[in-house]
Amino acid sequence: MQDSSHLDETDLALVHALQLQPRFPWSRLARVLDVDASTLTRRWSRLTREGLAWFSCYPSGSKDWTGHDWEAHAFVEVECFPGHRQTVMDELAGKARVWNIDATSGRRDLMLTMVAPSIVDLDEEVDTSVATIPGVRATRTHFFRSMIRDGSSWRLNALSPEQRHALTPTPTRDGASRPGPRDLELLRILGPDARIPAATVAEQLGCSPSTAGRWITRVVESRFAAIRCEIAHYVAGWQVAATLWLDVPQHDLKSVAAAIARLPEIRLCVTIGSEANLVAQIWLHRLEHLDRFEMLLTTRFAGTRILDRWITPHFAKRLCHRIGHDGRRTGFVSPFATV
Repeated sequence: MQDSSHLDETDLALVHALQLQPRFPWSRLARVLDVDASTLTRRWSRLTREGLAWFSCYPSGSKDWTGHDWEAHAFVEVECFPGHRQTVMDELAGKARVWNIDATSGRRDLMLTMVAPSIVDLDEEVDTSVATIPGVRATRTHFFRSMIRDGSSWRLNALSPEQRHALTPTPTRDGASRPGPRDLELLRILGPDARIPAATVAEQLGCSPSTAGRWITRVVESRFAAIRCEIAHYVAGWQVAATLWLDVPQHDLKSVAAAIARLPEIRLCVTIGSEANLVAQIWLHRLEHLDRFEMLLTTRFAGTRILDRWITPHFAKRLCHRIGHDGRRTGFVSPFATV
């Protein structure tokens, strides 16, 4: 039996392939990976069962969502009274508008990623639903100005160039379409598992599997939805998650943000309304690699200053999925739930 604490090269290649083509049939993936389809099925079943890999389907940062529940995004720093961090995390993990919970180093105990219909609603949510939790001492909110890159673009780099080429999606996204009620319902269903079979979706929507398949394709190929195939990063070898708060000369912000977002270490890159104007979240294999990464930023992008940095030793929640201390998925909280 394969060691459940280990991810081998085939596991990593499978996750990378699903990052590129989340709904490819096992038979098509088998031809690219040169692994039997039944073996891939068994491996994916083990990875998901043991919380080592999982899917998310969620509303993207597209303006197509104007008027829905995800128009405003913010980082929220949370300071806790000594000894209360875990109980505060447990309370926050069940909240639908708290998508990410990072336990961090530095002057704050937690950093949240929160969403709401507007900055007014988000501010009220922080004031009434976060700051009032027993054990919370203070909060600070930093609103997103624009999303440059999120985790749906991050790749494992476990495939050969030929395999990546064979799995590169054909650009088909419909920039004109906007989400409707049926799309919202599909996002509810696909949220915790973007690979759910069309037949299962058909049962829930009361339509034929072929119709459900067409509707799923519309959502998957749209601008208003994003899909991630995630992995338990500690087990996969990424020992360090770090957040850098950058001050970039305003006249260079657009070009610098775009260039930083293309770096393979980047998990998230957003412009924000704060003392810093750009935030970059990165995954690294070792802590000493952070020195090298910071040197690259400050030498390549003249005038860019690092105002603050912190390490995230533990994620309690990542894109609505609850995460254990070993980085494995333990549950899901729907972003559509009533808050």
